[in-house]
Amino acid sequence: MNNPGTLTAEKRDSPNRNEVQYNGLKNQGATCYLNAVLQCLFMTPKFREAVVSQNVPGDCGQENLLLQLKKLFEQLSDKAASTEGITKSLGVRNVFEQQDAVEYYRKILKAMGTHASKVFEGKMSNITKCCKCGEETKETNTFISILLSIDVGNDEKYDVKNGLKTFFEHSKLEEDDWMYCDKCDQKTETETMSYKKNECCLDVPPSLHNGDKWPKYDLYAVINHRGGYTGGHYDAIIRSYENGKWYCFDDYTVRQTSEASLKNSHLPYMLMYRKGKAVLSHDSVLHPMRILLMGPSRAGKSAVGNIILGGNYFTCGSGSETVTKASMAKTVGKITVVDTPNLFSLDEQSWSREMEKCIELCDPGPNVILWVTPICTFSEQQQGLFHAFRKRLDSGMTKHMMIIFTNGRELKKLGQTINTFIKRSKLSKVVGSCQNRYHVIDIPNGHNYTLELLENLSKMVTSEFTAISKRQFKHCIRRKKFLRRKSLKTLKMLKSD
Repeated sequence: MNNPGTLTAEKRDSPNRNEVQYNGLKNQGATCYLNAVLQCLFMTPKFREAVVSQNVPGDCGQENLLLQLKKLFEQLSDKAASTEGITKSLGVRNVFEQQDAVEYYRKILKAMGTHASKVFEGKMSNITKCCKCGEETKETNTFISILLSIDVGNDEKYDVKNGLKTFFEHSKLEEDDWMYCDKCDQKTETETMSYKKNECCLDVPPSLHNGDKWPKYDLYAVINHRGGYTGGHYDAIIRSYENGKWYCFDDYTVRQTSEASLKNSHLPYMLMYRKGKAVLSHDSVLHPMRILLMGPSRAGKSAVGNIILGGNYFTCGSGSETVTKASMAKTVGKITVVDTPNLFSLDEQSWSREMEKCIELCDPGPNVILWVTPICTFSEQQQGLFHAFRKRLDSGMTKHMMIIFTNGRELKKLGQTINTFIKRSKLSKVVGSCQNRYHVIDIPNGHNYTLELLENLSKMVTSEFTAISKRQFKHCIRRKKFLRRKSLKTLKMLKSD
């Protein structure tokens, strides 16, 4: 029988790509408001990564909020958890007294500081205009939430999109609230904006988009509230970033639900939207990408190539033998990917010939080199192969390289974050030499990573400059042969002495 605080969408040995597991939080009395907020923060990958990557001060006590969030997120990744450490850190004295979820969302982010809160941070310009002389005063402030003005009765339906539009419209202040105008040297009629709070039925939009003025924002979490101002119950409806399905997090219970439950509902209290990714296609990349896949045998190079190109272009196998026997290239739009066999089993002369072929396949040469390696316990071998590759080529090329870690689900089995894995497996120098560029993917869910991976690769290709051309490669080989002859000559001279 499953733990009631755990939802297992699929059995652990299931090959289903939508396999996920989420865990609940214990209600200490009336701490459902805090549970709902914490689940939303935990299910925001960038915030969770910011918490995990931030170092806890060495002299902090056990009531440090960062320390307690780290512990909570680690527990939630494995089982249902308690929030006792969090309530102590936040100074909650009475766990049987319900508080406001939005207030504690803001309180947590403020206490965490900018490293973590910047995930939710935006900038807003407040403009006040003198109606007499037209003088404008602009003030820009950061924000982590927006309170919408409610202009309908409790029996009517409120349109969130119209409410957001109204929020940014100007309004005139009453005479008692007029502001002082420096140019007019007196208080004058002033335009600004204001808001008020009310309850009503909401039709929650799945996305917010205002033409070319704003980027698209996609709904991913809703905090619901049942009851009045002084009591009631909170839960959270959250869309999984892993499989796109919606789940209801109700304290200790987690169950799958649907987006339809948000239609015409009077329960939504706080809506959370994330900035949508630009629709990046293989034709819309700014500069042509010529990507060379390198790495040890059976690392998943062919699968990574398919993920980048968005289709099954390279043959992939599930056995122990290498499927790719010779270098080959596939092109989709402006993106060319060159897949390679196990080059590290070749002697230096054969390796040089194969590398020349790779460069010809993506003429005039690659501008991105992806080192593909699985997340496993054989990290020293991986590190050795990487440095062997660097020695055979110019070390300056690492500025065009990115590490691709495959088998991302192994991190959960190891009970580690990717940062912890890199440190413990002594791969810090490898990743550092690539200017800390790395990407984690899980091949069974590979095509879910296509857009994100393309976006990261686009940041690397800012011009037509190649990582290595055929001419550069030959120069590099000649230079290494010269250095080798020079070292042999020096050795002979030493022997003769």
